Amino acid sequence: MANAVDLAGLVDVVVIGDGPAGSALAHGCMRRGLATILVGPDAEWEATYGCWVDDVTDLTTWLDAGPIAGPHADGTAWFEPLLGHVTAVGHRAHVLDRPYGIVDNTAMKTSLRAGVDHWTGHVERVEHGPLHHRVVLARDQILATRLVIDAAGWPSRFAPDWARSSRAGQPAWQTALGVVLPEPPEGSLGVPTLMDLRPVHGGSADRASTIGPSGVDTFAYSMPVADGWLVEETVLAARPAIEPVALLARLAGRLGRHPDELLAGAVRSEYVRIPMGGALPAADQPVVAFGSAAGFVHPATGYSLGASLRAVPRVVDRIESTAASPGPIDPSAIWDSVWPPALRRTRVFHDVGLDTLMRLDGRDVMGFFDSFFDLPVDDWSAYLRIDTPPTEIAGVMARLFRSSSWALRRKLVTGNPTRLARLVRP
Repeated sequence: MANAVDLAGLVDVVVIGDGPAGSALAHGCMRRGLATILVGPDAEWEATYGCWVDDVTDLTTWLDAGPIAGPHADGTAWFEPLLGHVTAVGHRAHVLDRPYGIVDNTAMKTSLRAGVDHWTGHVERVEHGPLHHRVVLARDQILATRLVIDAAGWPSRFAPDWARSSRAGQPAWQTALGVVLPEPPEGSLGVPTLMDLRPVHGGSADRASTIGPSGVDTFAYSMPVADGWLVEETVLAARPAIEPVALLARLAGRLGRHPDELLAGAVRSEYVRIPMGGALPAADQPVVAFGSAAGFVHPATGYSLGASLRAVPRVVDRIESTAASPGPIDPSAIWDSVWPPALRRTRVFHDVGLDTLMRLDGRDVMGFFDSFFDLPVDDWSAYLRIDTPPTEIAGVMARLFRSSSWALRRKLVTGNPTRLARLVRP
């Protein structure tokens, strides 16, 4: 890599943040012939990414590495292993007839970085001008660009002060502590499990069915991964955040082990903090947010990878069409493709769903997910995407309400009437 960039070498797009979302967007821009630079620390992708396979299998039109859910030309695959069924457990067990996969991070990174001009470094600041932006890296390296995209995660470092102060509301936090075991655990968690909401009984008080001073309920997630078997204890959403280390005793109790023994026998540990339901970026901020920086985390599940990958084609379409005119690229036009008006309305429905879940106690949450996974697979699958049209989301929520018990219905309809009014506003 060169030690400096001549300002005369103006590029179309600089993407800040070289995780999956930023790498995917840079790859998509590069494939369309846009002069693109990806900037980031080139750190390992250590998080475990799970994804419904059918959410991403149609994205090969902008990838140049073969089918996502099958072997690539170099023998790699995005998913390892590919799971045909996973289980969710509320008061009852539900076998979910929908393929789910754990992403092979190395294969995904190899695919998304192919052909991308990647600069390894830290962005100090972004300077905005009437003709172009200057992205200033450490050691006084400068990139001149027509458009800056922030895909470096939430909260955005590059939103101006006036945009930060305009944001309303703070996110809830999904936190988790996980251990990768050499072998599958004994019992029900020895099969791929999306969520097991059953409480842990017995043991000391810190292994009871709730965590923290507010009595937040948790669930278990259990999946085979490349280096063993991952089991996580997860808080679906809480304000304030429950620190992951506070979940260790619950996880150990669920697995019938002492915490020290559990950590000593683990291949590795994972600590997870995911913001859920925060306000969207300001529409007129000069740096366009993307991925989790743009609020792509699903407010009711914590997933964002599939949403980021599916957003790439529509965002790149808008960048390409806007870049056809000379001069700087209008960031507000790009933001409107990151969050089209219809999907902003979908987000309101999902925010209501998050608020509803946070009002329910453990048994009600179990009943909620029993009703949710009793819906047809197309219904609950649609709800789990942030880019489902709002009319479809409204229909799923109505059918879920009708299928719930009367006791649960009463709790589902209580809450913020102003928020509910937004759902029916034209």
